[in-house]
Amino acid sequence: MKKLNKYIILGLLALSTGCSDMLDVQPTTFISDEAIWEDANLINQFVANTYGSMLCGFNRCTAGYGQTWSMFWAGNLDAATDDFASVADSPIYTQLNKDAITAQSCPFAEEIWTQEYIVIRKCNILIQQVPGVSEGVLAVDVKKRIVAEARFLRAFCYFELARTFGKAPLIEVPQELTDELKVAPTDFAGIVDFIVNECDNYANDLELNYEGDMAGHATKGAFMALKSRALLYLASPLNSVDDPEKWAAAAQAAKDVMELPAGYELYREGATPYYTMAFDKTAANKEIIFERRFSFPEAPHNIHMMWSLDAMDAGSWNGLYPTQNLVSAYETTNGLSIDEDPTYDAQHPYDNLDARFYQSIIYNGSVWEGNDMSMVTNVVNPQKSGSCEPKIGKARCGYGPKKFMEELPTSTNLYGGYAQSNNFPYFRYAEILLNYAEAQNEALSAPDQSVYDAINEIRDRSGQPDLQAGLTKEQMRVKIKNERRIELLLEEHRFYDLRRWKDGEVLAQPIMGMRVYDDHDDGNLRYSIEKVEDRVFTGQNYYLPIPLKEQERNPLLKD
Repeated sequence: MKKLNKYIILGLLALSTGCSDMLDVQPTTFISDEAIWEDANLINQFVANTYGSMLCGFNRCTAGYGQTWSMFWAGNLDAATDDFASVADSPIYTQLNKDAITAQSCPFAEEIWTQEYIVIRKCNILIQQVPGVSEGVLAVDVKKRIVAEARFLRAFCYFELARTFGKAPLIEVPQELTDELKVAPTDFAGIVDFIVNECDNYANDLELNYEGDMAGHATKGAFMALKSRALLYLASPLNSVDDPEKWAAAAQAAKDVMELPAGYELYREGATPYYTMAFDKTAANKEIIFERRFSFPEAPHNIHMMWSLDAMDAGSWNGLYPTQNLVSAYETTNGLSIDEDPTYDAQHPYDNLDARFYQSIIYNGSVWEGNDMSMVTNVVNPQKSGSCEPKIGKARCGYGPKKFMEELPTSTNLYGGYAQSNNFPYFRYAEILLNYAEAQNEALSAPDQSVYDAINEIRDRSGQPDLQAGLTKEQMRVKIKNERRIELLLEEHRFYDLRRWKDGEVLAQPIMGMRVYDDHDDGNLRYSIEKVEDRVFTGQNYYLPIPLKEQERNPLLKD
């Protein structure tokens, strides 16, 4: 019954998934209708539908494009890293985590390829049509802004294709059936050049900030943040042999964002700012640079039902499992790894950790939605095992995700169709600081003070001490990689970071979990780190294969 309810609810939610609260309009049905370009409201609807068509870590369909019944089901790409395990029937588990991806069978790749080109076509239509709209319909400055937004969204989609597949046909006009549709792909470097040129030529046509009905639209900072990320990837080992000039260009691009008079800063409101940031849609949240916006009830997502750990069987599906690999990456409050800190006690493993751990992970002994979360296995009397004893459908690795999860009253029944409406961050200021620190560190022979400053600013928010002075370039690299892992959790960076760094050995490591045993039925618990599953990574899929059906349509895509 639980599985049946899942598909019914997901089907209903899929019908409501669309554009955001800033863009609560119905999409236009016929994009070729000339009437669109004679009505400002219809043009705005077209723009809204373009934003509302974007993929993110909250709305991927694990079974592939158009399979809306599978939306949210462990669909975040970080489930294909050492940070998370997923449900056993998910393509992430059977294909990505087993390195069994092929061009014939990779629904995730199919959805990314198809959906990004859907958005690109909409952007190309806007870029082509809007300049010719009568000034009686749209003012000159409005037309200029819409075209710049479309160019940003198109560049964003091309970067998503490039970092996923390594290449993609660069199409800048709306294709018709009479056109030559077999376009040769542009390589990664060529797509980054395209993105940089678009940013340099059109970012100034966007405002630094938008308010009211315009809140959520692409800004100058969003375009520049995209340039920062693109140049960082271009300089990385997957795409370049160590090239200080490329790293320096990436550092400068990040610094340009840091120096914008847009008021970007780390969010520090409340006692748990790292957690709370995800739910604050007010102007007080100056960390968000660009995000995929959702609204309730018009356009929600439902990660809570599909991912969150549920002690009371109120309707969560518990399909995304934080791993011990991830938990072991959190430092202690002394600023040391758990292996380095002599005060760390493996039998009290959750004492004195980085505050981001408590704001990101549900663990044995924590309280969530009014429940004491117990991952205990009572070996003497199994009937006394905890309500979240590790297994598929519960805390498989001994943990549940907390970041991005809205904490609900215990009376909430998720089967009733509850869904969240917090936004997914595409770019936030913390990433820019991390981009700068990494690129600047790699551009120099040893980290300078600006590298320390960028990292320490992020660490300070969670109460972590400053990094130790005198780190070598290599030591700093290790610190930066771990900081990205912790800070950008569930924002789909690690999936791509491990690939651009060519850290394939990490993707091949076994997944570990925490088991908590009550051996004598006396409440004295024993914590034991145990293997949950093996992973496979051969190095053949740093870039995902372009779907076979796309290669058959366009033979120029074949390697």
